[in-house]
Amino acid sequence: MRHHSAELGSHHWRATSKRNQALLRRAIATVMLLASFVAPALAHPHVWVTVNSELDYAPDGKLTGVRHAWTFDEGFSSYALQGLETTADGKPSEKTLKELAQVNIDSLKEFDYFTYAKRGKEAIAFAPPKDYSLTYDGTSLTLHFTLPFAQAQAKKGAMTLDVFDPTYFVAFQLADDDPIKLAGASDGCSLTLHRPDPAAVGTTNLSEGFFNALTSASSFGSQFANRVTVSCS
Repeated sequence: MRHHSAELGSHHWRATSKRNQALLRRAIATVMLLASFVAPALAHPHVWVTVNSELDYAPDGKLTGVRHAWTFDEGFSSYALQGLETTADGKPSEKTLKELAQVNIDSLKEFDYFTYAKRGKEAIAFAPPKDYSLTYDGTSLTLHFTLPFAQAQAKKGAMTLDVFDPTYFVAFQLADDDPIKLAGASDGCSLTLHRPDPAAVGTTNLSEGFFNALTSASSFGSQFANRVTVSCS
């Protein structure tokens, strides 16, 4: 069974506790079971995420990394916050958001943060994430984090950045307006966005067993990838 959706919203338990890990596994099974009852014909995806990102250029023109802001759907946000500490006005406390952000970042590591960069056919490695936090607007949670490149990339030339879940458990979609921005010394650069083919989404009526067999090494979810191609002169 794939863990990542429930781990993203895991909030009642701490990863360091064996007992709590067992509870987490049970919670994942519960979420999967509920999802199968609610929408058996459309088993996937289970979580929807709206993507806003920035590509960050240093003063010397090198591309240093990507800053993500991922907004979770209202249903998943509500589930993630159930039973957690709140303020007097019913909103999640600062402590709650901080701890949940840490859980999110820790669990995303296993899945390469669903972010894949290439220059030509060569993959570009990322360093560990930094500057991560969660915000709540009264309806949805948004995870903010920066993924620095392990080595800053030369400005000239082209590179691609994909955001997707290989197993299509989580559906990522670019925000409607200006989802990807160029920040910093990005003069001479332009970007092209590629959104998933709407026809491909029709494949989501495949069986639950099919998706359960997929792993993070699978290429199935790539057809749902949100891609930006950046070209700099």
